[in-house]
Amino acid sequence: MKVSSAHKSGEPLAAFLRARRDRVRPEHHRLAPGPQRQVPGLRRDEVAFLAGISTDYYVRLEQGRERRPSPAVVKGLSRALLLDAAAERYLRELSDTEAPQAVEGSGMDADRLDAVHQLLGSMTVPALLVNRWLDIVDSNALGDLLHEGLEPRDNYARLVFLAPGAQEFFTDWPELARCVVAALRAQAGSEAGSARLAQLLPELLAHCEVFKAAWGEHHLYEKAIDHKQFQHPRAGSLALDQHVLELPGSEGHRIWAFHPADDATSEALLRLTALRPRRHAG
Repeated sequence: MKVSSAHKSGEPLAAFLRARRDRVRPEHHRLAPGPQRQVPGLRRDEVAFLAGISTDYYVRLEQGRERRPSPAVVKGLSRALLLDAAAERYLRELSDTEAPQAVEGSGMDADRLDAVHQLLGSMTVPALLVNRWLDIVDSNALGDLLHEGLEPRDNYARLVFLAPGAQEFFTDWPELARCVVAALRAQAGSEAGSARLAQLLPELLAHCEVFKAAWGEHHLYEKAIDHKQFQHPRAGSLALDQHVLELPGSEGHRIWAFHPADDATSEALLRLTALRPRRHAG
């Protein structure tokens, strides 16, 4: 399956506006819905009115003929489309075509990667180092053991959607699946047309209908902490609080640390610590 036209043509801004417009109902803005509406959400002229711009200009944005709305227009669109802070920031990134683009794979030189590797090794909870495309760049021994038995393990989206047994391992898999898609979109940000994402998307879109549907919804997900439930093959039920730690100047790399949420999970992690770590290749 090919990547969607919005990504192939380099126009994620247009696709994002169309998807988010479909989600806003007239009554959300106290507009009369009217007897015969032909769209599920707002009409283009309604978005333009609410954003304080002309309908023609908004149509050009949705068609990809205009790609650089001003900060004031971005603010108006965010208001009209009821975007939260994360979605408004994403829209701003998509609109800022003059922002310097990161060179893929940059941001973490060998010395810093080694320093982060040492940091992960010193942590007493499962921890992963992921980049903006959710590639698992590094992990500590407990991070490996936490996800043992799940392959592929090079990318967290591939792990969640393509690993046999993932739906049984992740107790809240449907919710986690939506969050992973939304996190991938949010973290990719203005790099949504990157070569790495162009490699990753076709496989996920072709092999998982859940991913395909969720990707088309253009949801965004950014949280510093979240609660996860795992059904581990050897440790049993695990309740973990996932902490997302930003690494400044690393072009989107983050540490995911999984802290036990109850005493039973703490004891289970201690048992896993006593086991010989089985690190995955690569």
